[in-house]
Amino acid sequence: MVARSIHPSRTPVATPDEGLVADILPPMLVLLATLAGAAIGLLLLNRWDGNFWPYAIILLLMSFLVVSDRFRRRGDLHKASVTVVTALTLLPVLSCAAFGFVNNIFLYLSVLGVFAAGIMVSSRAPFRAAQAAILLYLILLLAADLIGQPRPTWFEVIGQLLFQIALLLGAATLSWAAAYVVRGTISWAIDTAQKSERREQLLRETQASLERALLERDLLNEQLYRTTLALEEARAAAEAAYRSKSNFMATMSHELRTPLNIIIGFSTAILEHPEMYGDVKLDEQILQDIAEIRRSGQHLLGLINDILDLAKVEAGKLELNKTNLQLLPLLEETIRTAQALINDRPIQLRREYCEPLPTVFADEVRVRQVLLNLVSNACKFTHLGEIAVGARADSNEVILWVRDTGIGIAPADQERVFQQFEQIEHADTRQHAGTGLGLSICRWLVELHGGRMWLESELGKGSIFFFSLPRTRAGGDLPL
Repeated sequence: MVARSIHPSRTPVATPDEGLVADILPPMLVLLATLAGAAIGLLLLNRWDGNFWPYAIILLLMSFLVVSDRFRRRGDLHKASVTVVTALTLLPVLSCAAFGFVNNIFLYLSVLGVFAAGIMVSSRAPFRAAQAAILLYLILLLAADLIGQPRPTWFEVIGQLLFQIALLLGAATLSWAAAYVVRGTISWAIDTAQKSERREQLLRETQASLERALLERDLLNEQLYRTTLALEEARAAAEAAYRSKSNFMATMSHELRTPLNIIIGFSTAILEHPEMYGDVKLDEQILQDIAEIRRSGQHLLGLINDILDLAKVEAGKLELNKTNLQLLPLLEETIRTAQALINDRPIQLRREYCEPLPTVFADEVRVRQVLLNLVSNACKFTHLGEIAVGARADSNEVILWVRDTGIGIAPADQERVFQQFEQIEHADTRQHAGTGLGLSICRWLVELHGGRMWLESELGKGSIFFFSLPRTRAGGDLPL
């Protein structure tokens, strides 16, 4: 998929949502009133004699406030928004006539108007507002002598102008992007609500029709109708509870991952880049504690990712990006990962596959996830012997496996290990505690590809985990 770049001049104009504008307008009017009150207070404290510009700016500000409120009361939200944006954008620039061009902090308030234009007027309004502010600034510079302000030096003019242009265009770009995000979200929410209402209406009509048909039946079918209705309600309640659980798991996983990533990031920065903190020297014990914090955070993040994958699979939201996939690079990557996991233990790694292997129609990320999970389990529960990664081609599929000489799995537990939150009782499993989701997620991922997963194991001698993936049809992207 090729990503398309979005350019403001090439995208359609996004119009604001009236409900959003109606909610934003009152606070903006309060802001204008506050600015007017503050300006009047400044005039009372600092009486400018011989300079009418401060009084003119305050008069314009109050005029804009009255006009915008009148438009709002008439229901013309667009004109009210344009009036507010014009006041917030141009009046700060006009303050140069009263307070000069250099060290004028009021000049930067025009950014508020540019940013508000994208939300309140249209997606192109921020750039028009920025252009108007820049044009007014240039006019005031050229007419500095007429407005009674000293003309700044060329160096000050160029620096101030470039900074103002960059500031206003940056604010316009942010406002344009925010406008599309906000309005896109609102459009999606409205469309979703309308679809939901149509489904609910259709469901109500169907239920009413079914009830009328059932009521026409004789008394012998009345009990059957009541039983069916009760079962339907129970099924709907069970599905709602199931969806609520999946949504809760996904939401909590997202909420937990953000602080965990921060913890892992800062602990990694302390351990790997101590120069970021200057000459501060940390004791070895403190560094060990920070390393333990990072390790525990990474472990917890892995568990949360498993829960998130489970929630996506159960909710049917997990999408696969299937392509023609070469297996040899993935198998070699799996071998390298296993080499890093076994450290110095007396374990031999074996390759049980030969080149060439046919391509499969699968999602590379998810196949890698399955292989790494199986190899990680093999490395956890194998203390000596060997671990092998293998593959062979059948007529319509490719069989892959991970074999180890670890603790093995009893026949009674071999199907249970693929269930959610299930772990076999063993000293090694207590040492390497987890959620019990890895194998269940792997099986679901394989089945989403149209394959299958199974195992062969003998307690005390080791295990072999197999899974299959569909081969690619010659000359096409579809599986055989």
